[in-house]
Amino acid sequence: MARAFPDVRSAGFALVEALASLVIVGMISLMLIEGVGTGRRVWERIDQREASGEAIDGAQSVLRDRIEQIYPATLFNKNPPYIDFSGKADGLVFIATPPQSTRPAPLRRYSLVLDTAGELVLSSVSDVAPDISPVARDVLLTSVRQVDIAYYGPTQPDFTPQWRRSWDDETALPAAIRVRLTFEPGDQRRWPDLIVHPKASVDVACMLNTVTHLCKGRQ
Repeated sequence: MARAFPDVRSAGFALVEALASLVIVGMISLMLIEGVGTGRRVWERIDQREASGEAIDGAQSVLRDRIEQIYPATLFNKNPPYIDFSGKADGLVFIATPPQSTRPAPLRRYSLVLDTAGELVLSSVSDVAPDISPVARDVLLTSVRQVDIAYYGPTQPDFTPQWRRSWDDETALPAAIRVRLTFEPGDQRRWPDLIVHPKASVDVACMLNTVTHLCKGRQ
């Protein structure tokens, strides 16, 4: 009687098939893991862009509200009288009404600057008693490379309406104020030009103090 021997070729094929199956399963698992990781990174980038966009929208909203509410307080200690407003290419100082959430309250003196740490800061203090009032400091954006502010309107000596890099000791506010920001190379944030028209043009609340040559009730 012939003895039965195991089919060596069948056993070999079974081993190869098992190894191939393991390789295929490993490749599928690797692709699934890579796909999950890629999807997570994509969503993280989307979330980051949305957060950056919300931060810029918020900063622009705050600046628009404050600049629209600039009050053209008149000063009479020079001839001709001029508006209490100082605009430079890298900073801005002005008087405006307080935010809606803090009213009723006196006018506040605001300062918009880019500090050495790259933070765009809007600070303010009460214009009635600035020496004893607390200073409010609001960081609008971080990691800003440069701020560029321009002012539109007619000024001396030509009185031609155009964009200017400064606005000081003028008899009226600029017709428009433009705020531009640039970020560090590689920063994906985008700042659309913010152009704001101040709402007020005349200091209707000024009652001249003939002794101080300022409006009554002001410093």
